[in-house]
Amino acid sequence: MPPYESGRRLCLLMDAGDTRFAVEATSVMEVAAPGPDETSLRGVLEVKDLSVLLGGEPEPSPGMVVVFDVSPTLAVRVRSIIEVVDVAPAPHFLLPAGLGDTLAALSRSAVLHKDRLYLELTAEALPHEPGTVRPPPEHPVVLTEALPGRSLILESQGRLFGLPLHHVSQVVARGPSFSALPGKGGAVAGVVLHGQALWPLYSAPAMLGAPATPEGFIVLTEVDGRGLGLCASRVLGVHPRFEPTEEPGVFRAPGVMDPVLFLNLQRMFS
Repeated sequence: MPPYESGRRLCLLMDAGDTRFAVEATSVMEVAAPGPDETSLRGVLEVKDLSVLLGGEPEPSPGMVVVFDVSPTLAVRVRSIIEVVDVAPAPHFLLPAGLGDTLAALSRSAVLHKDRLYLELTAEALPHEPGTVRPPPEHPVVLTEALPGRSLILESQGRLFGLPLHHVSQVVARGPSFSALPGKGGAVAGVVLHGQALWPLYSAPAMLGAPATPEGFIVLTEVDGRGLGLCASRVLGVHPRFEPTEEPGVFRAPGVMDPVLFLNLQRMFS
């Protein structure tokens, strides 16, 4: 693959697992269809699923094979190849802190192309075997003790959560400027572009042990000047008052059938 001209920055855009990636074209030796057995390229190079190497699930067959110019040579299966494009004029964004040390080594930034967000991969940092990419560190769960005031109620994975209104910035629909993170585990579902910066997107149920599943809405919040999003399947609106229950952190809102759990984001993320 010939080097790109000065002032240009060619990247191969692809998706693997649930994540879209961009990688420098000069790091790519070849793009090809897998062999008949789908485990090797021309019977010479073993093909490994990029999604599995990064801690995710196996790709559907057959996919496409990308051969990286690293030592030793690495051939990976990806879901699909999107295009090769000059990303020099495209907006670039640094990844927010707190996504885990191994992800920081793999990708430090993301690029926005045609309104879609792509994580920029460092080919030299790619693992050759699965099990080396760890999820972001967990935040200890802290429940709200005091009776909450005006708060937004959201639903995520079938459970209701409350957010004090002074933490809530905006509610937006999840769009193509969201990117899932590679791998499984942890409470971070991905990153979302908002206000010319990337915000980490957390799943409240995942903080309690459920999978970090992206949902149709994102509730943008600010805690001590730090922006973070929360996944939501629906938003029930603002409720002015709540009543205590016998369960710590759980309150009831008049007119709302199910109980509402309040996580103390101030103490969890300060």
